[in-house]
Amino acid sequence: EYARQRYPDVQRVMIFDWDVHHGQGTQQIFEQSSDVLFVSFQRHDGHTFYPATGNATEVGSGPGKGFTVNVALPEGFGDAALWAAWARALLP
Repeated sequence: EYARQRYPDVQRVMIFDWDVHHGQGTQQIFEQSSDVLFVSFQRHDGHTFYPATGNATEVGSGPGKGFTVNVALPEGFGDAALWAAWARALLP
């Protein structure tokens, strides 16, 4: 909300979260928003790695459906895997 108030002319925002854990708190805040694209790249191997969220089927809800993108990366992913996933998920 701070950024929306600070920059009222900005109509769309993308949050790009990449690290080993899923940004489930950020996703939860924006999952019903159609003016914020939330993209999270994280290690995801089912339900054995904390926080066990960030499945590709989590795409937002209500007006925000389609504005959440989760990309699972394998354990030990490196730069090459990150860049390949980035190109596949984010480039037109």
